Amino acid sequence: MVTDIKHRLLNGWHTMRWFALGLGLFVGYEAILHQDVISGFLSLFFLYQAVTNRGCMVGICSPDAIPTAEINDSDDTNEEYATIEFTEVEN
Repeated sequence: MVTDIKHRLLNGWHTMRWFALGLGLFVGYEAILHQDVISGFLSLFFLYQAVTNRGCMVGICSPDAIPTAEINDSDDTNEEYATIEFTEVEN
């Protein structure tokens, strides 16, 4: 459990994670400076996203939680889109 938390905190820092951390720190600084509670909660939300590497609160937006589906080439559901014909319109 501790190694999972340590792994989540130290690995996988991508551009959006750094952006969320910076935005959370900036909004937190402004919330303290102006004594604004709503901005404080917004800051905590962005800091939570950055630290835990989550994209939203439900957990499905995490890069680790997205299921990878195998694409079946024999699936005929897109067959009707493959036979679309276009006509050229002339002026």
